[in-house]
Amino acid sequence: MSRYCDLLSLKRYLGIAGTLDDALLMESINRAESAIDSFTRRNFLGTPGTVYASRWEGGRVVNNAFWLQEDLHTLTSLTLGDGQSVPMGSVWLEPREGPPYRAVRLRSSYVFTWNTDQDMILAGTWGYGTVPPDDVVQATIRLAAYNYRSKDTGPSGDVIGNEALGMQQSPRGLPSDVYDILQKYRSRSGGAV
Repeated sequence: MSRYCDLLSLKRYLGIAGTLDDALLMESINRAESAIDSFTRRNFLGTPGTVYASRWEGGRVVNNAFWLQEDLHTLTSLTLGDGQSVPMGSVWLEPREGPPYRAVRLRSSYVFTWNTDQDMILAGTWGYGTVPPDDVVQATIRLAAYNYRSKDTGPSGDVIGNEALGMQQSPRGLPSDVYDILQKYRSRSGGAV
């Protein structure tokens, strides 16, 4: 099942009316979404979930903030290691202009004790957003169309044809128009998504 674009959008973009290549088109969409997630180090369609985080694991507590490994769209509850539930009004999510958020900080006015031998439990929606941005959808459609068209030209990065018929070079990596769209979404932290 596709997450960023649907089969109908891709077929409309390519001008395909029939159902003969639907399986190949869906494979192209899935490959495009996977490539976009890998390139940007993000998931653009948030999913509800719970993260168990150790305060001492990997040195992620810096300047009294707990830095997350992945994007957080919405925090619904925060429970400290001793089972103490933290009121949402006592939590700052950073950056302040988010979502997506990359850090959780307890306000200095909140008095708490935390058994640091236990995991902190963060529940919420994990990902860049609850709906992928329009330009990510467009990049997915373009990359899926590129993947689909490569069935006629061969694997990317290879030379197609021969000297008598002419040579055609297929580029490696993301096509430049897709790269340009996605560059601003690339996570600099390199966290797991």
